[in-house]
Amino acid sequence: MLCLHTGDWRTERPVFDNDKCNACGFCYIYCPPQCVVDDEDGIHYKADLDYCKGCGVCARECPKGAITMAPEGDYSDACPA
Repeated sequence: MLCLHTGDWRTERPVFDNDKCNACGFCYIYCPPQCVVDDEDGIHYKADLDYCKGCGVCARECPKGAITMAPEGDYSDACPA
């Protein structure tokens, strides 16, 4: 079961860890294509994977290390069993 829409140009995608996130918004501010959006909880953020280029700027700018880059095709964190 594939839960994400991806482009064939992206090799990595951001994975957000809300337990580490302090909701500073740096990922939202520094994302070049502005594909970081509010999470459903209204406090944290997530990537709109329809537009994410996989550049990793969000992960590099996160002061808490709450964003990691996962290889595209590894959906173990995205699809609940």
